[in-house]
Amino acid sequence: MKNRNLFILVVAILLFITFAASTSALILSGMREDSPEVSVVIDDSGSGRWTTFISGLEQAAKDNNIKLNVVSTGKNLSLSQQYKLINEEIYDGADGIVFQVNSSRGTENMISDISNKAVLLLVDTSADTDVDVEGRSACIQVDNVELGRALANEVRIAFDNKLEGKKIGIITGNLRQNALAERFKGFTENIETSGAEIAWSDYDPVSMADRVVRRQNESEADIIVALDNNGLECAAEYALKQESAPAIFGVGISIKNVSYLDDGLITSMVVPNEYYMGYQSVAAIARRLDNKLTPMEDEKIPFRVVNRDNLFDESNQRILFPVVH
Repeated sequence: MKNRNLFILVVAILLFITFAASTSALILSGMREDSPEVSVVIDDSGSGRWTTFISGLEQAAKDNNIKLNVVSTGKNLSLSQQYKLINEEIYDGADGIVFQVNSSRGTENMISDISNKAVLLLVDTSADTDVDVEGRSACIQVDNVELGRALANEVRIAFDNKLEGKKIGIITGNLRQNALAERFKGFTENIETSGAEIAWSDYDPVSMADRVVRRQNESEADIIVALDNNGLECAAEYALKQESAPAIFGVGISIKNVSYLDDGLITSMVVPNEYYMGYQSVAAIARRLDNKLTPMEDEKIPFRVVNRDNLFDESNQRILFPVVH
């Protein structure tokens, strides 16, 4: 009888050990022991516009033991070119993709295909996506409607809300991206009750500088607003050449735009916290790769309004010139 009880006890212990091992294997099935690889596909990756963003990527890669590859890209890639680059990165071993999509429209199939093969984090702008109940992809960006509203507020404040008779020109950026379309919406909705007139709105990725000159010759604006970093550089460079320059406002992050702000060419600049965006992009992918049960979630990043008066405030300096440890 004692032998029988001992046998039953041994079997029970073995079954418990087997169950515990199976449960642990299930929970840890998504865990990795090697260093995951994350590739970054953004437009014109060598541009100064991405400096703080890439600093955030690099810091998160160090903190999370990630092999990071920022793919070298030119300007204005097509969706098909971006898709090709991403597939090449996945073929070469990328486990995660950080992706700034050049056009937000008609991307459902592409994003579904990528997220089936690698963890996907959209940055800077959202895109058309299918319902993702498994949390294989997400988007991290600023609240672009609120950013547009904040930019309009800066114009109002600078002119003490006396904008009747003033003309505004808008460098819209790529309105095929949801982010820029939302910024445009937020700005125009806020400014429409101010009494100002929208003299023109335009965007050309190749020859925007020439188009600003032409637009200003056709209907001269007293104020030029740029909804992205490249457009703001263009507006400031236009103002630099004018004897009587328009007031310049916009969204900026590059060292060049910081310099223009410090010189007084730019009146006020809205600065998204792109260091944080870069850091959180890699961190979110790392969490998903460490545990497949962790869903990806959309996130909004903060932004700050910077002018000559507060440019050298410590909080603004940390956003504009982050330090990578």
